[in-house]
Amino acid sequence: MILDTKSFHSILKIFHVKKIATKKYLKPKRSKIFNFPNSLKKGLQTDQFLVNKRNVVTFTPENLSVNKHIFFLHGGAYAVEAEPGHWRMIEHLVKDALFKLSFIDYPLTPEHSYKESHEMVFQAYTKLVEDHPNDDFYFLGDSAGGGVCLSIAQILRDAHFKKMPEKLALLSPWIDISMSNPEIKELEKKDLLLDPKQLIFCSQSFAGTLDLKNPIVSPLYGDLENLKSIGIFVGTHEILLPDCRKL
Repeated sequence: MILDTKSFHSILKIFHVKKIATKKYLKPKRSKIFNFPNSLKKGLQTDQFLVNKRNVVTFTPENLSVNKHIFFLHGGAYAVEAEPGHWRMIEHLVKDALFKLSFIDYPLTPEHSYKESHEMVFQAYTKLVEDHPNDDFYFLGDSAGGGVCLSIAQILRDAHFKKMPEKLALLSPWIDISMSNPEIKELEKKDLLLDPKQLIFCSQSFAGTLDLKNPIVSPLYGDLENLKSIGIFVGTHEILLPDCRKL
């Protein structure tokens, strides 16, 4: 069954999804052991290593004929672990679209700030480039993961890193964690998932002592030159839309 947009919105309202999301972001749960779905353990080659005690897992489909390698960072307001929807998307990209994909289990707030997250992501990318020298890398980031993708791409460019990602695909990226765009207010009631107040709570924890508009944590304010191609995918009722339009 395929739902139309109005029906889907009605379901989100009935089940108070925004309240559930708010609780999840403010009091995030943690898995005792890192794991991924059994469906991703069948018919795929999996390679796994640790960076600063965090996991990096590369999924490679059988009979891979191209060297396109996705570097994936999940969303969740920098606070929530990867969810079933993320794993379903990963499975589709690997098994149906036949991409090689590396999942980066980056450090989350409130236990960690941007410093640990950025350091781990940067080191993970460096090792993957070393381990897969013939691959072309594509950054794929969802929400908060999209913000980290853009930040790390800027850091790689400024460091004159030997291999930049060919493209950045940003899914509803959170690129200004100050949530200061006045147009956000107009979309608060339309967005049935995200609440600006809950996001500010997470962003303050993620930024630590940095100003929320510092380009390190809000890459919208950083230098966007020479980053190759950037694709943005965002919904018209999302509170993240105004900043995506700015970008």
